[in-house]
Amino acid sequence: MNRILSRSLVLVHLGIMPLTAASLGINIDFAERGGTFVDVAKEEYRWGSVGDGEELTAGDVDEHGWPKVDAQFVADYRPVAEWSGTIDDPDVYRIDVSGTYKCSFIGSGDVRGASGGSVKNKTYDASLNMTTFDFVVTGPPGENHGLIIISFANTKRTADAGTGTGFTGFRMFRPGYDLSSTKTFTDEFIRALTDIQFSTIRFMNFSMTNGRDPDYPGITKWADRKLKDDASQSAIPPLGKTDGGAWEYVIELCNLVRMDPWINIPVSADSGYVAEVAKLFKEGLQASRSLYVESSNEVWNAAPGFEQSKYNQKQAKALGIGEHTNHARRTVEIAKIFGAVFGAGSLNGRVRVVLCSHKPMLKWWVVPMLDTIADMFGPPKEYIYAIACQTYFGGGADAGESVDKILSDCREEIDGQIDEPDGPSENHAGRVQWVKTAKDYGLAGGFCSYEGGPDHGGGSTDNIANRIRAERDARMAAIWTYNYDGAFFQVGANLAMQFTLSSAYTRYGCWGLTDDITAPERIPKYNAAKALAEKYPAAVLPRSKGTEKKAGRGFTVTATHGGLKISGVRSGDDGAVVSLWNVKGQLVRRFSLAGPGTGNRTGCLAGV
Repeated sequence: MNRILSRSLVLVHLGIMPLTAASLGINIDFAERGGTFVDVAKEEYRWGSVGDGEELTAGDVDEHGWPKVDAQFVADYRPVAEWSGTIDDPDVYRIDVSGTYKCSFIGSGDVRGASGGSVKNKTYDASLNMTTFDFVVTGPPGENHGLIIISFANTKRTADAGTGTGFTGFRMFRPGYDLSSTKTFTDEFIRALTDIQFSTIRFMNFSMTNGRDPDYPGITKWADRKLKDDASQSAIPPLGKTDGGAWEYVIELCNLVRMDPWINIPVSADSGYVAEVAKLFKEGLQASRSLYVESSNEVWNAAPGFEQSKYNQKQAKALGIGEHTNHARRTVEIAKIFGAVFGAGSLNGRVRVVLCSHKPMLKWWVVPMLDTIADMFGPPKEYIYAIACQTYFGGGADAGESVDKILSDCREEIDGQIDEPDGPSENHAGRVQWVKTAKDYGLAGGFCSYEGGPDHGGGSTDNIANRIRAERDARMAAIWTYNYDGAFFQVGANLAMQFTLSSAYTRYGCWGLTDDITAPERIPKYNAAKALAEKYPAAVLPRSKGTEKKAGRGFTVTATHGGLKISGVRSGDDGAVVSLWNVKGQLVRRFSLAGPGTGNRTGCLAGV
């Protein structure tokens, strides 16, 4: 008999209500240290006047931000703060940006390297009105390596235009990429991102959420958004475009790496803007991907750079309600729009709206917001997928504090965040309490962390050398793991979003798992993240054991943190083919528990 026909057949049907397994996600930066885009011009918008570098104004650029005058392009990859004569990093680590950059622009002009490299092989094609050239940066990295200034003088936008009329379409492809390349993101970025089994990418920094909103009562309309063909994906001040990467690039990246996006909707965006974002993701995002949605970022944070909090406060005052009530109202408003666009049943299924707040404010903001939603709209679980706060830890701000003491302080701070029993002056906002609150309100996604990891920023240079050394210490990897595993996943929390994938290590923070996207494994935290993600692979589990249909031998299906465990007893040549189907009737995964053999057999279906 054909062996496959003699096997038992196990069909596992996922329950209607999903439960997010513990999984690791990542916040990505704009841009990653070492490069996100193949085209450097997409990451930088530091156009200035030739010579003095004075920033261009609205009259100096066209509708996409391209210079209408002679201009110079600046990119600066030097370590902080070499430009002022000091360097924070005790190891003086520099990313290597040497090599030959393939460049082109529409128009003509004189091009020279004013700093950091030289122009070679410049040609002009009159039939295309296109200038091409190589920009060569020598290595290895030394003093002031990475300060790149390219000057464009005597420019002519078209063949018939006058001198000094600028140009369009400047491209600067990184070493190893020809101008004919169709890749958007660098291979190094994609490798660093996918070598760790992240479930989700949060785009708060990538889309430049913080400080992007106008003063209240100004609004952000869909026509104001960043476009793929704008002069840069960074902020373009002359156009008043303060946002970062275009939403289309968010979709492209998530489809490419097969991870779920977590997006932040501007607090000032009108309903038309919100609906258009929803339509874009419904039409462009792979159907197998879930979408996490958050109202702005940290609207409770009154620190400089978080002007969205002022917008929320002023809007709340105009509406005659409290600022936390307004945040709840706005979050549900966004949820309703996304639900309407994606269709019935999408909320808390494919569309996952997360209500975020400051960790100590569980009973001061979060519970009142959930109760407000219940009073104004109905059960919060109908609109809110999960509640989330930050899970940072730190130490070492005192001058002279040793690396050993810093690491000890980090562990102690994490321990103090796990459980905060109630009391007359307590916040009662430990992670255990956040988990319980999410459970009490029946939220499908439970308690999550929107950001987390070591926090050694703040801008002070006190003890900066040891603060950075602690981040690179192998023992930090174990502490980092404990923050997300023993002190988060194992107390019942779900999705944890590390902040960030990469960053420079400076007085402003050592946020990244690595300090160089082209060599991520050089930092122990990156390797720790890889191991943790393998322990908790991304999965969507049934709330119960689901419905099980079987023929032949008896099998049991058990939900685990990392997937589904299929167990049963087989004898002789019997095997099993296990198929996992979602509620839409789509086959998610199939695998075999192959014989021959006698006794207990167990297979794990992870990453579903």
